Amino acid sequence: MRCSNTGERDGDDGVALVMALMFIIMASMVIMPILDFSVAVNKSNRVMQSKISRAEAVKGGLRAALADPAGLYDACNSSGLTVSVALAGPQMEIPVSSSCTTIRSSTEQAAGALPIAYTGTDITATLPNGVVGASYLGGGAPEAWQSQATAVVTASKIFLPNLAAHALSTRSAAGYAMPAWVGSCRVYFPGTYPDPLTINTAVPVFFTSGVYYFKNTVTISGNAQVVVGGGGTEGCTNDQEAAYEGIGAPAQHNISGFGATFVFGEAGRLVVSDTGTTTGLSLDFNSRLVNPVDVAALPSAGVSIMTVNGVQTTSTTSGPFALAGQMAIPRSSVETNGALADPVGQSYLPSTLVPVVSPGPDPLPILDFQFATTNPVHVHVNDYVAVPQGIIKFTLGAGKGVGKDVSLIGGMMAARVNQTADLPAINQLGLINRIVQKTFKIVSTTTSGRPTVVSTALVTVNDYGEYVIGSWEVQ
Repeated sequence: MRCSNTGERDGDDGVALVMALMFIIMASMVIMPILDFSVAVNKSNRVMQSKISRAEAVKGGLRAALADPAGLYDACNSSGLTVSVALAGPQMEIPVSSSCTTIRSSTEQAAGALPIAYTGTDITATLPNGVVGASYLGGGAPEAWQSQATAVVTASKIFLPNLAAHALSTRSAAGYAMPAWVGSCRVYFPGTYPDPLTINTAVPVFFTSGVYYFKNTVTISGNAQVVVGGGGTEGCTNDQEAAYEGIGAPAQHNISGFGATFVFGEAGRLVVSDTGTTTGLSLDFNSRLVNPVDVAALPSAGVSIMTVNGVQTTSTTSGPFALAGQMAIPRSSVETNGALADPVGQSYLPSTLVPVVSPGPDPLPILDFQFATTNPVHVHVNDYVAVPQGIIKFTLGAGKGVGKDVSLIGGMMAARVNQTADLPAINQLGLINRIVQKTFKIVSTTTSGRPTVVSTALVTVNDYGEYVIGSWEVQ
């Protein structure tokens, strides 16, 4: 053994330091890239998180626009291919602006497929003021027009629809109130209405979608605010809400399709009067749409108002209506499961409000517009009016057309239309081939910070709110 105090040193002194240095060098060769990688990953995650957040924000722009498709249709209605309309943003932490332009518009019918816009079945009828589209006025034999009539919409032909089956459920003229949380609202359901029905208060009224059969007068007056059937014009409620939430609503509601058809038989007719109106009267018929598999309701598709035609010949059958040398109207047929049935056997009775030999006194009109004040009135009927053995009448006092908007724009046929010298300020009759579907490009963009993210979607929207997203890109 050596003494520790000899002053000599062991031969492996300092090796530990060398090894420590080597470990540090090797560790730095491994750890530093790992640290660099971690920093890069953290930076990348922050960038990706920012991109994801901003992408979701612009997606929110489209979702906000589609939260109310019918409102979107209205909001973008004035846009064009190069003219944009600003839309409400999603109100998120990341600011986003949205706008829409119109890429394509589609009309209700192809331009070459339009039927006759107005038909007067009385050979004494003249062309009413305000008619848009092709017309047919009876001339020669009273029944001549029938050779041009079809039960389906056909280009350049007269549309004479069959009756759809109607519910036999007897309905009260009082309707049904909606609960307070819905708001002020009264609803009616499809069925048979034997008693007169009057709507003349400011309480909004909604007729749920389906087929209505009226045996007596329906009067819309005062401050009435009425929407008939679900569709593009919103009512105070909707079909589903009315069926499930209406106070005392019938278990068998008879709701079908979208929109509604009013059928008038016996003494049934529609009166629109500005009597008592102060804030304005409004009546809107939404377009009647029916699923092709709903064969019972299908004949009512595209029809807003019609009559039961013919005369009752026995207690179980009806025959045609004829006015010697003046009119000839075939009896209506009820289309059931592809077959045609006599209306009386299907609980329809023909209208009794028919003309007499000219120039005798007119019967009560089937559609009777009575305007004696300058109070505002809005009446829009979007689908066909078929009252071939009835009269449509406009009675306006001198200068009382101010503030009046009457648009029967889905096509019409009547014995004749009687008009006073004064007419509604907006007087549209006949057939206006409405735009019922549009394709919008909806662009949502982040407005501050980086990166800038843009959402671009092509959305096709119907005028009553149904929509489909054709493409959607976020970049």
